[in-house]
Amino acid sequence: MSDLLYAVSGLDTRIVLVAALVVLDVWAIGMTLASRASRKEKVLWSGIVLLCPIIGCLFWFSLGPKPDLIGPPGPSSGGGP
Repeated sequence: MSDLLYAVSGLDTRIVLVAALVVLDVWAIGMTLASRASRKEKVLWSGIVLLCPIIGCLFWFSLGPKPDLIGPPGPSSGGGP
């Protein structure tokens, strides 16, 4: 256990912050690609997030296209033959 604590305490905070930013960027681009936005909007938002990672993620979170989480309706489960 002490080896794990020593390894975690030795991490540079800049590396952790960069890793978190990369995860957020990948997540934002993935959500943009999963949205129903046009191809042009998807490319535009992905470019904004890639070129300006911090501000781009904030703009995407507040203004960008979000994926349709409900999805298309499936077959009804009531009263079949």
